Formats: sequence, structure tokens, C-alpha cells
Amino acid sequence: MNWKHDRKLMIFMLLLLFIPLSGNLLFQPKTFSALENRMLSDKVLWDKDLLKSGVLAERVERFVQDQFPLREIFINLKSDVQVVLGKEENNGVYLGKDDYLFEKAKKYDEKILRENIDAVNELNTRLEGKLNVLVVPPSSLINDDKLPAFADTEKENTQFQYIQNHLQMEDRTDLHYLFMMHKKENVYFRTDHHWTQYGAYLAYRELMNSFSMTPVDNTDFTVHKTSGFLGTYYSKFRGSFTEPEEFVLYESETADLEVEYIGENRVENRVIFKENLDLYDKYKAYLDGNYPLIRIRNANQKNDRKILVLKDSFANAMVPYLSESFSEVHYLDLRYYNLSLKEYIEKEHFDEVILIYGMNSFGEETSLKKLAY
Repeated sequence: MNWKHDRKLMIFMLLLLFIPLSGNLLFQPKTFSALENRMLSDKVLWDKDLLKSGVLAERVERFVQDQFPLREIFINLKSDVQVVLGKEENNGVYLGKDDYLFEKAKKYDEKILRENIDAVNELNTRLEGKLNVLVVPPSSLINDDKLPAFADTEKENTQFQYIQNHLQMEDRTDLHYLFMMHKKENVYFRTDHHWTQYGAYLAYRELMNSFSMTPVDNTDFTVHKTSGFLGTYYSKFRGSFTEPEEFVLYESETADLEVEYIGENRVENRVIFKENLDLYDKYKAYLDGNYPLIRIRNANQKNDRKILVLKDSFANAMVPYLSESFSEVHYLDLRYYNLSLKEYIEKEHFDEVILIYGMNSFGEETSLKKLAY
């Protein structure tokens, strides 16, 4: 009986594999999806033990989904049909007004959220008040007039205020209040979870005011524009109901920088990589992406002030401004940095420490616990 069942299962999987395998006879299997920013299953390794355990069936299913001919067209078609049928969301993303996309509000794990806030407060105590925190609200809290009628921001607003109210440092910029004053401007992307570089500039300007320093003028930077940007929200939502948007990059033409990627045996003289504007992930134009630790020295800046930026990807868009304002800027990403943060801070003697994270990182990113060294 078991033998007959295994045989039927094997025949079914072979039939299931026929369509993508026949497509692979004509086309090279795809190994990476830039749109989804993930590796694709490009082959299935057969094993009798895997068949019995059920793992093989899972691998076959993943392979069929990833290698199905015209896969991208069918995914987009599925999304369009769901919109026409009035479905409220697709893969956790809402379609709002004027082609805006928004992520469905999340309920954070209370333990993770509390531990992260406690870790930030502990770091502030150890730094004796030298920590400045920027919590970036989700775009739905700012562009609430673009939300669909059924969407409710009460959960997100409550969680944002909870974070703000429980952070104990005095130097805490309220970006929600700041961005609400600029909500008619392009502070966030329509199709991506990040702020635009202009949004990062507004936050940078407030940060410099808190340091009693003069911010650089964004109008002095060279502007690079490219069309066709579709961000992280679109990669989940898909379909043809959202138009691509413009990606605007501001670059200093006078910066004299030494940018060292610690542990990567790599040194650059720039923080903007314009060639990455040709990629699907155009946000990699900043610093060429995320790395554990990057040290930036500015030979033109004579103020001898050195700062540490503890960050997720939101901080990347601020680097053109911070690198102009300080003689040395260290970008440290706790998601990839596994050495002692305590030893690094004690060794480098930073004048200021800045923490820049999106709100979701406070509620979900367990690496923030490393702050409580």
C-alpha cells in the first residue's frame, strides 16, 4: 500500500515538473529574482529518503513556482484580478490613492519591542546622554490621505507613540511631527518602504540643529534622476495598477572622501554609486548597499568631529550629508556586525552616536539587543 502511494506521488510530481522542465529546455533556469530580491530554486535533487520525509515534495513545489514559464506575467495577472475583484490587499500590501502602496499594519511582538527599547535606553545610559535617536515612521502615518478607505492607522500610530514615549534620551527627534509639516512633498517613495533622499535630508537638518551645527544646503548638490523605480512594496503587490516612479539622487561634486569597507578589503572615494541606478534595487546607489561596518573620512572637513551611526537601511540615504558635515563617520549595521560593540565604541571615542532605524526594526529586528552590551 505504501509502495503504491509512493509511486502515485512520484508520478504526480513528475507531471508537475513537466511544464517548468519543458520550459528549461528552451530557456536557462533563473537563479535570482531582482524584483523579489531573493534566490530562486533552479533545480531539484532527488533522494529516496527526502521523498519519504515530504521534503522532496516541498522542493518540487518551490521549483515549480519559481521556474514556471511566463511566471512574472502570471503573478502580475493574479494581482490585477485580485484588484478588480475588490480584494483589500495582496501579500500584505494595500493599493492606495494616486498609485501609492502601503504595508498592512503589523502587531509587534511585545517582548521583542520591549527588549529593543530597553537596549536603546541602556546604551544611552552608558553613553551618558550622547545618543541621538531617529525613529522613522512608516509612510502610512504621513501619507494617510492616500490610504484606501478601509485602512486604519490606529495600530501603527499607537506603536510609534509607544516607542517615542518609552525612549528615555532627551535628544529624540519626532520625525512624525516633522514629516507631517512636509507631507505635500516627496518625503517617501510611492512603491517602497524607504524615505526618499529628500526625506532623509529633512531629518538630517533637524539632527544638525540638535548638534548646534549648520547643515549643508541640499540645493548645492548635483541632482541625478532616473525613471522606472518600483520598490519593495511593489515587489509584494505586483500587477499593472501602479506606475513606476522617479528615483532622485543628490550628490556632492566636491567631496574628498576615503570610504573604507571594514573587513571587505575595499576602499572607495565615494558614497554614491550612480551605476546602481541601472539596477532594479536602485537604493543600492547609497554606499553600494548594506555592510557590517563602513568608515568614511572627509579630508575637506576640519571640525575633527567623529560620529557613529547605528543603522538599518534608512540611514543610507543620509550618508551624502553626514559625510559632508563630519570629519569621520562610521556606519555600523548590527544585522551584520558580530564583534563587540562595547569595545568598538570605547576604542574610537566618538563625539556623537546616532541611531537611525525604521519603526518596523524596533518591533521586529532582534539584532538591536546587541546595543545592551
